Amino acid sequence: MTSWEFPGSEPIDILIDIAAGSIAVAAEPAEVTTVLLEASGRNGERLLSEVSVTFSQGRLEIIEPKDKRNLLRGHAGLDVTVMAPADSSCVVRTASADVSCMGRLAELEARTASGDVTAGSVTGPLEVRTASGDVWLERAGATAEVNTASGDIQLRQADGDVLVQTASGDVAIGQAAASVHVQTASGDTRVGSAAAGEVSTKTASGDTQVGVAAGVGVYLDLSSLTGSISNKLDETDGGGDVGLQVSCRSVTGDIRITRADPSPAS
Repeated sequence: MTSWEFPGSEPIDILIDIAAGSIAVAAEPAEVTTVLLEASGRNGERLLSEVSVTFSQGRLEIIEPKDKRNLLRGHAGLDVTVMAPADSSCVVRTASADVSCMGRLAELEARTASGDVTAGSVTGPLEVRTASGDVWLERAGATAEVNTASGDIQLRQADGDVLVQTASGDVAIGQAAASVHVQTASGDTRVGSAAAGEVSTKTASGDTQVGVAAGVGVYLDLSSLTGSISNKLDETDGGGDVGLQVSCRSVTGDIRITRADPSPAS
């Protein structure tokens, strides 16, 4: 294992660009930024010696040389751990490494082919793109954009708009304070509690369920060619002005509209 320490308690910008292994970022109050690198596999030690770790003017970069990736891929991986001050920003690019972010980040951009992405609190813009990896997010404070082919997506609490596009992955959003737009081919979509803005879902064969927060008036625009449509809302419990639009489109999937469970999203 190799380690570095860079003094400073102010938030920093982090760039991590590796092919395989694992990536863990902890953004919590700290007086120093710590980097730990550990290599595995037949060519691990060689790869470790060639990784570039630099810190300058509040920017940390951990970069694996691209010209060695084809040679070493499948035979070596890097386990990267970064402990940085809270409210730091992070950009991650990887082929197959799992990405885990703890604490509170100001921004997160993660791009991976097959790795899973997990994050705690991201107060600013959040963008995740993956092919087959799953995505689990605790809280997004601003716009959250997630794009995946077959990975499942879970977002427990969204304070800003949510934009999701997936082919076959299921989408589950717990509490949504603003607009939600989901487009999927065969994945199921569930919004536990929607409170304002617009919920728009489009799917071919996936089922859709939207919970409307208590006391919120809603305008419904629902359509499914062969799937069933059910609306469990009481016409009298909207509470006045319409604060939410729900538009659901499906070919064969079922659509279900309910009042949201008042308990916190699980």
